[in-house]
Amino acid sequence: MKRLIIVAAIAVSAALSAQNLQTFKQRLAAPVQVDSLTTIKQTVIVTEHDDAANLTQQGANKQTAAVNGFRIMIFMSNSQTARTEALAARDTLAVRMPDQQSYVTYENPYFKVAAGNCTSKEEALVLLEKIKRDFPKAFIMRENIPLEELAK
Repeated sequence: MKRLIIVAAIAVSAALSAQNLQTFKQRLAAPVQVDSLTTIKQTVIVTEHDDAANLTQQGANKQTAAVNGFRIMIFMSNSQTARTEALAARDTLAVRMPDQQSYVTYENPYFKVAAGNCTSKEEALVLLEKIKRDFPKAFIMRENIPLEELAK
């Protein structure tokens, strides 16, 4: 029974995500045909708050405002001390290369530290050679870089 409910919920959410809000509102307000003799009319009132709509739109804009680029992965670990080591790697990079942006992320189970906002592979290779002096295991990775980060 639980599986049936879960499958139904997934199907409904997939169907709803494929529609826009206006189509969804129209389908909710439409009469339901139970069988050839019975039609159920229903009244549904949908209230969309401006704050929610604005946040949703802003989230969509942020997702699309990115370019394909490269960053240098200087640290990645899932040890018990990974967080402390990641912060130490970030601080070391800040001291050695203060002009480079660094990004500490946690993607279960790894703490990661990446550096740079490179728009070309050549730019990433030059940065990699500079970083390898302090982080010999560093490597280039592909990344979607938000335009906001490139502006910094």
